[in-house]
Amino acid sequence: MDRPVKAIILGYGIRGRAYAAYAKTHPEDFEIAGLADPVAEFPADADFPTWKRWEDAIDSGSGADAVIVALPDRLHHAACIKALEKGYHVLLEKPIGCTWQECVDIAEAQRRTKRLVLTGYVLRYAPFYKKLREVIASGVVGELTSVHHLAAISYGKASHAYCRGNWSVEAKGTGMLVNKCTHDFDLIEWWTKGRKCTKISSFGSLMHWRPENKPKGAADRCMNCPESVRENCAFDAYKIYYDRRDLRYHFADESDEAILKMIETSPYGRCVYACGNDSVDHQTVLMEYEGGLTIILEMESYSQQRNRVTHFYGTRGEIIADERRIEILPFLGDSTTITPAQTGHHGGGDREIMTEFVKLVRTASPDRFPAILDAALESHRIAFLAEESRYTGKTVVDGKLN
Repeated sequence: MDRPVKAIILGYGIRGRAYAAYAKTHPEDFEIAGLADPVAEFPADADFPTWKRWEDAIDSGSGADAVIVALPDRLHHAACIKALEKGYHVLLEKPIGCTWQECVDIAEAQRRTKRLVLTGYVLRYAPFYKKLREVIASGVVGELTSVHHLAAISYGKASHAYCRGNWSVEAKGTGMLVNKCTHDFDLIEWWTKGRKCTKISSFGSLMHWRPENKPKGAADRCMNCPESVRENCAFDAYKIYYDRRDLRYHFADESDEAILKMIETSPYGRCVYACGNDSVDHQTVLMEYEGGLTIILEMESYSQQRNRVTHFYGTRGEIIADERRIEILPFLGDSTTITPAQTGHHGGGDREIMTEFVKLVRTASPDRFPAILDAALESHRIAFLAEESRYTGKTVVDGKLN
């Protein structure tokens, strides 16, 4: 296939827009065959069909090769299976499903239809993490004995997504760990090179963004909150969205006027202590792998920075990686620092996963497709087992999800 891969994009929020941007930078490789979203404003210069209902887009007979599913989490299962059954290849934004059974259903549909399902694990394709994996695999620090991995979300991002936003209530999709950290479990699966995880314990809770912690005199919306209360609140919507600009990319219109209107009228202007949220705000997962390797994953909302910091301990040295630099600290010889070049969102991962998706659609044998999905499913299996441990308070041993 020499022509551009044509894809219908379902969901035109932040992830849908990120994937759509590839059509402008790589028109020889990728073409938008249509957009579906019930509420989004579509590009004024769109020369392709648009739909309000994702079902209508899949049923349209548009002649597309693929479907990109960037809908809310709870719709991933239905949209992916329908697209597969219509004969489309699928780029599926994570999580694959909101339950393990939904993940299994999608795997069965993939094998039945023999179509590609590529999960949106953009970090796996980012140049930084590709280089980090190369360093680990080189054996420069010997055999890994333990890994300490911190997924620091930042108080602004966490209050946006998991308190005020779409992932604030577990029953509407998934828990915070499955939604956010399947990226991290996927990286861990990469680093452990297929070793089996034999034990999992997990602990976490919603500690702070609760009604009983609401400051005295605070209103249910920031616009109605007394200035004396707002000035002492780090989570004030005006500070998060208006004074700062780093979270505005979540909104199609980033202008000051639009942001002020959003604060006044949308869920993102609510007091963080009055959102009815139940997602955890911090969680720790302890894992033991075959051979004795131990891994700690810590997910934290109350951080200043939004980044991932990983410390690898090996029999011949250490590696410290913080998404900017990779420090290699061998016990013998000189230390070295690598600073991989990074451009674009997710360090270039958004761009590179689209390059890989186009390549797979064009050239890959269908015999490869089951293994591609299976690799992604393992991160979900571990995440769901960790949630089982958190819910039950028990260590999961040789866990299996049926």
